[in-house]
Amino acid sequence: MRRFLHRVDRRKGFAHAARSGYPKPMRILDITRWPAICIFVFAGLAIACFALITVNLFTQAMAALEFIREFGAVAIMHGALWQVAELLVWGAMSLASWLAFKVSEHALEERYLTWARRMRQKTAKAKVAKTTDA
Repeated sequence: MRRFLHRVDRRKGFAHAARSGYPKPMRILDITRWPAICIFVFAGLAIACFALITVNLFTQAMAALEFIREFGAVAIMHGALWQVAELLVWGAMSLASWLAFKVSEHALEERYLTWARRMRQKTAKAKVAKTTDA
């Protein structure tokens, strides 16, 4: 059994997570271990969340500014500063979803470039083998 686990730990994309000091729940965040389709779906969800949050942030910010401009100090007494703090939280959520999208985009790009490099090497080897056989 130990021998099998040692072999599994050497798989690409798994070894560094298995050897790392991260607890098991943190290893799920290592998206290099995820199947490509899961990363693609995660990227789609992240960009959809980014779009929705950004539109919501824009509309709320415009409404808050209009409220403060119209009522001034009374608006601040009625919680306009609390709403500005909420806008900051929405902005942080928007940034987090954008970063999640960019991280997953990078992971997919790395996988594609690795695949393309492998294909180029295979075709180059096949051409060399074909010319040496002829």
